[in-house]
Amino acid sequence: MTDVATKPRPGTSLRGFSAPILLIGALVVVPVAFGLVFNSWSAPDDEAYVRMAFATVAGATLAIATVLGLLVDRIIRRATVSTIAIFAVIALVVVPYELNAISGAAELLLTRLNV
Repeated sequence: MTDVATKPRPGTSLRGFSAPILLIGALVVVPVAFGLVFNSWSAPDDEAYVRMAFATVAGATLAIATVLGLLVDRIIRRATVSTIAIFAVIALVVVPYELNAISGAAELLLTRLNV
């Protein structure tokens, strides 16, 4: 083998982060942290409702970007078909769930603001 064949293509390395760590961080840790940081710990007003809705949308957007990014990374790195299939299934589960969470946050915000 040549030296070129053993190195990954530029821009395809996860730079030390494993896929499970990225998934747990983007699907659980960061959205929960957003929810705790931007939660209204007293009687919420309109600004608090908007802040909480945007925190939900930010967490869902991060989750969608992470699963799709990992899927594209596996495709670009030419992983095995089973690995690509696993990440495709994860993306097919996470993306609709998070889009539903974004829609629910929008509906809840409109309800709370009486619009």
